Amino acid sequence: MPVDPDALYAQAQAAASAKDRARARQLLLALVRANPLHEAGWLLLSTLAEDPAQSIDCLQRVLAINPGNARARQWLALAQRAQARPAEASAAPAGEPADEDDGDFEPLEPADQPVPRLGRYLLDFKFVSPDQLAAALAAQAQAAQSGRPRLLGEILLERGALPAERMEFALREQRRARSRLSEAEGSLPTARSQPG
Repeated sequence: MPVDPDALYAQAQAAASAKDRARARQLLLALVRANPLHEAGWLLLSTLAEDPAQSIDCLQRVLAINPGNARARQWLALAQRAQARPAEASAAPAGEPADEDDGDFEPLEPADQPVPRLGRYLLDFKFVSPDQLAAALAAQAQAAQSGRPRLLGEILLERGALPAERMEFALREQRRARSRLSEAEGSLPTARSQPG
């Protein structure tokens, strides 16, 4: 039975909207296997990739199909920066953050915050300014004090500080970091009590 690309793409969009990333990926992979020139399929698949390298591959395919796709160009640049970030961080001298130029935002020590907070990602990718972040954090603190806690991302989106695509990208990078941390912690041997 032939594959209906429009139906598969619509199903993948619905699965992605429902936060069923695995199902959305599965549908999109079936779509691009059946129709390797499905530009929108590759673009959506890039947002569901497990790591920046996969996103980069998908986005390069979009640009091979349509070199004028501005969104793919923008996302490719973001994915390439995300891929370069771990290398930049490991190249920085011990105790010095790599390329910090975001004003008064104080980075936490790795032992204090093993996965950076969302604000750190937004600043690192230059999606928001330090002033925008500070204002949103103040609004978040005020909401918490009034008994109505709010997510930082919701506040920034509501204020129009950045587009939803960039917020999703930063959140995805934060999830990847948490996943890597969980995997690393799972592979560490547990400490045993030493006789005293």
